[in-house]
Amino acid sequence: GEPISAQDALRVGLVNAVVPAAAVMDEARRWADLICKRGPLAVRASKKAMTDGIEMALDDGLKLEQRLFFSLANTEDFKEGLDAFSRRAEPNFKGR
Repeated sequence: GEPISAQDALRVGLVNAVVPAAAVMDEARRWADLICKRGPLAVRASKKAMTDGIEMALDDGLKLEQRLFFSLANTEDFKEGLDAFSRRAEPNFKGR
């Protein structure tokens, strides 16, 4: 395909932000901090969906995502996330 500009990538949703070169590391750290606050099991499943799914047909990738999501449904972290959301509190994920 053809290269696209950063602004076009932002406009179509391929990227979440466009920042000046001098701010790239600060923005990357901000995103890393946000990811680290998420449930580790969910982050691991998301990473697996992205790394494995990139090589799959769309339908197979969606099935993989569904399997990964349902594999989290009975975890302590899943319940903690729902409970924290209903209490409007920060979750305390344990990776279980």
